[in-house]
Amino acid sequence: MLYSIADFYVEYEPKYPRLTKRSEKYLAHDQSITPEISISVTEEEIDEHVLNYEVSRDLAEYVLMSIKFYTEILGKDAFFLHSSAVSVDGYGFAFTGPCGAGKSTHSALWRKYFGSRAIAINDDKPVIRIINDTAFVCGTPFSGKHDINSNTMVPLCGIAVLNQAKENSIVRLKPIEATAILMEQTLRCTEADKMMALLEALDETLQRVPVYRLSCNISFEAVELCFNTLRGNT
Repeated sequence: MLYSIADFYVEYEPKYPRLTKRSEKYLAHDQSITPEISISVTEEEIDEHVLNYEVSRDLAEYVLMSIKFYTEILGKDAFFLHSSAVSVDGYGFAFTGPCGAGKSTHSALWRKYFGSRAIAINDDKPVIRIINDTAFVCGTPFSGKHDINSNTMVPLCGIAVLNQAKENSIVRLKPIEATAILMEQTLRCTEADKMMALLEALDETLQRVPVYRLSCNISFEAVELCFNTLRGNT
């Protein structure tokens, strides 16, 4: 089957229900187009993942296919960022940070605050891609346990690195600081060419997209502060 993910034509054949169901909204309208990326997962690879991580075959296929997809896009001016991304008025915002930082909570607050103006792009692993000198944030079917995503891509206004705090504040990070943080929240391959491609994609992104550290509580005031700051850069 042919899918359109992050504006890539991707060919793969789901075998189990989770991947099959979550991929449906990404089906390419024209199945005759030549794929840019072809990926597959063998039963032997699934066997090994099940043995190592004690998960179902259904989940193993889903995880392995996501790893293969995110590996393949390296070298194509794209990478995934462990984050929760939302679109407001056609502009994208990504919230990243370590587990427990409140990425999904903050993203949900944005969707509640902005209502119909907001769309959830991906609540776990959106793709960031450079096209014609513009950074985009893109939905994928690989979006964690809650399956919150949409088949969309919008220009990326900014990235916020979240920290929980009693008071809300925001400060822009220097590129060297941002690079170190984003490297912790993406797929780092052992192959030298893939690692170089990732570093180049990060550099291209940081030339175009500001990264801020957002210390925040769970409030609409935090949403307003972050939105007004990041949106003010466009």
